[in-house]
Amino acid sequence: MLSLTAEQLAQVEALQSRRDAAALQGLLRGAWPEVAQRLQDRWPAFVELAVECGQALGLRQPAELARYASLCCLWGARFETRAQFEWAAAIGADAALSPSLRLHQLTHHSREELAQRAAHAGHAGRLGDTLTVAGFDEALAAVEAGLAQAARGRTVFLDQLPPPRPVACDLAAVRFAVIEPKPLQAYAGTDGNWHRTELPPWATAPETLTAPLEEPRTLDVLSRAAGSGASARLQLAISALGGCGSPHPEVRHDSGAGRLHWRGADTARLSLTLHAPTPDASLPPAGIAHGEPPDAQTVDIASCGIRDAGAPLGRVAMTLRVHSASQRLLQVRHGAAPPLTWPQEAPPAGAPATTACQLEVDSQPQPVPVWLKAWQDLQAQAQAGQEKLFIAWSRQMVGTSGRLEAELSPLLGQAALTWGWQHDETDATQSAVALRLQGDIDFAALVLDLRLTGSMEWAGSHARVSLRAHGRSNWRMTLDQRGDEAAEGHGLSQAKATWRHPFTLRVEPIATGHPALLSAGPLAEPLRGAVVGECGLRPRPDGRGQQWFYKLAIESVHTNLLRHDPLTGTQRQRRELLPALTLIDWTGG
Repeated sequence: MLSLTAEQLAQVEALQSRRDAAALQGLLRGAWPEVAQRLQDRWPAFVELAVECGQALGLRQPAELARYASLCCLWGARFETRAQFEWAAAIGADAALSPSLRLHQLTHHSREELAQRAAHAGHAGRLGDTLTVAGFDEALAAVEAGLAQAARGRTVFLDQLPPPRPVACDLAAVRFAVIEPKPLQAYAGTDGNWHRTELPPWATAPETLTAPLEEPRTLDVLSRAAGSGASARLQLAISALGGCGSPHPEVRHDSGAGRLHWRGADTARLSLTLHAPTPDASLPPAGIAHGEPPDAQTVDIASCGIRDAGAPLGRVAMTLRVHSASQRLLQVRHGAAPPLTWPQEAPPAGAPATTACQLEVDSQPQPVPVWLKAWQDLQAQAQAGQEKLFIAWSRQMVGTSGRLEAELSPLLGQAALTWGWQHDETDATQSAVALRLQGDIDFAALVLDLRLTGSMEWAGSHARVSLRAHGRSNWRMTLDQRGDEAAEGHGLSQAKATWRHPFTLRVEPIATGHPALLSAGPLAEPLRGAVVGECGLRPRPDGRGQQWFYKLAIESVHTNLLRHDPLTGTQRQRRELLPALTLIDWTGG
């Protein structure tokens, strides 16, 4: 395989350029003999100047330079800079036109100018200095024939045939509108009851494009997945300008389902189905307030982008972010747990906490056994945590005197949350779509009453010890968030609650006949201990929405134990009654 360095390639191109320049003089002489005869010795310089002016317009191919030089033969070198050729100067200065399109429009306008002059002079054919359109076309045809012959005679780059003369092929107008399925519904809550209501109608006004877009158009659309009901549609009406003989206009629609093509006359009227993405059934249910990413669909409308006058429309590119219109409703109910006592002599009495976890998508119940099991496990974790607490307490008590009586109910109450993609209700003209989250949370985050009792011993002296923490912490709030926007106190970032319930310690001496008695002295607040915790909603580790979380822990509890001996005086000893413990670390959803 032949490989050329950059320097060698430049030498070959320079050689080819000189050959093209030499061939161009003869080619144009044959097409414009009268001009060559009139200029005589100045003919080579005239052609060289015409080539320089063509290159200044951005033309690079020998064929394009030959066609531009033909215009110079018609109007004179640098004709676009002279009076009465303002139209040529405007075409050359239009930044919206490519070099080849400038050449096409200069050629087309020259033909129109010739037709006007010939009509004004009242002549047919060549007469004096007036050239007819037919004569101009004959000269251009001679140039094209000469170009083809020169291409066949080349010895370098034989496969680079001269490009054909462009013809008008553009989009005259593109009219489009998005039609979403109706009616679309969402969940709304009234007095604790949630029902489906119709969303405000949204539709784009039909829009017509007749000028190039400064940037690709992007539209957000609500639709349904294939097989789930009516989907949104993009209505297209395309008017063509001219025709290149190839299948233009061309419309290509790319979506998650594949690619569709339409060409030629089939593009005049189109109705494109915009399906929302189908959820991946192999994945577990997404979390709360998770919006499935939209299907980024593209509609590309193409033509050659050549018109005889003015900036071409050329190509229209539209991006459609098709979101699922499905709306979800999650309802959770969690009851109180029965009181428990340790040491346990029998299975816990009382009914277990009642638990319900239901998920709907557009009124259709969805199985969420993993979520339900997580909520059912919450009370089991609470019971295991209390048993851990009892074991830690008993280690500090004398013999088997340790005892725990507990009433502990986490997340007692109910919650209802609904979410899904929606348009902005306040502005029906905007296509922007955002995830809307609404809900009511009405939980007693913790209902607590821990009573720990037992006896302690120090050098023969005994005391009865009791430790208690009790209280109730509520988590009540209304959620209302659109995208990342929410009023203060109504957003996901505030969806949490914290608490701290301190322990109260009592130490009572037990008469055993020993003269020394035990009591408790003052102790700094950080050493007294408490039941602390937090709960709420937080992002899932996989990034697919939010999950419930609940943490409950014990801050270490100490006592400043005092031993009052009538002979030796008062002695002090700091003891740890409970170490720092995690009772519950739970997530669900």
